[in-house]
Amino acid sequence: MPAAPRRSRPRFKTRDVRLSARLRAKPEAVYRALTSARELTRWWLLGAETDARGGGRVRMVWPRLRGRDGLKGFGEREGFFVDLEPGRKVAWLWRPVRGEQGVPPLASVFLLPKGRGCEVTLVHAGFPADPAADGAYRSCAWAWEDGLAKLKLYLETGRTCRAEALDMEAARLLTREQA
Repeated sequence: MPAAPRRSRPRFKTRDVRLSARLRAKPEAVYRALTSARELTRWWLLGAETDARGGGRVRMVWPRLRGRDGLKGFGEREGFFVDLEPGRKVAWLWRPVRGEQGVPPLASVFLLPKGRGCEVTLVHAGFPADPAADGAYRSCAWAWEDGLAKLKLYLETGRTCRAEALDMEAARLLTREQA
C-alpha cells in the first residue's frame, strides 16, 4: 500500500517595508537622532520618551500631517528598544494598538558607514501578504518613508518640516538646494 501523501504546513506569505537612503551624516549622529527623545522631537515627533538601552522604553507621538490626500497621523506608539548597537543598529518592538490589524511589531534601522556619510536601511518586516492587510502595509510604508526623508533633511541641512508629509524625492531636492 502506498504511503499517504505528506501534508505540508501552510506557508504564510509576508512582505516587508524596506527603505534605504544615503545620508551625509555620521552613523553616530543618525543613531542619536533615532534614540534621543530630544532629537526625535526636533525633526519628526510632537513628543517622545526614550530609555535607549536594551529593553528600555520608547514612546513616540506623531503629528497629524498634511499630505496630498488630506490629513494623516499615527497618534501614539509605545514599545521598547530590543537591539541597540551605537552607530550601527536601532530596533524597536511596538505594543499592538487596539483594533489595528496586520502591523508587525518589530522595526529595525541598520546604519552602514559609506564614505563621509552612511547608508540607512529601515526594515519593518512581516506584514501579511493578504489583501486585507494592504491598508496597514501602505500606511506604514508611507509613514516610514516620511520619517526617513525628514531624518535626511534634518541631518543634512538642519531644517525640519514635521507638519508636512515628505517623501524621499522631496528630501533629495530640499537637501540639494542646501549643497
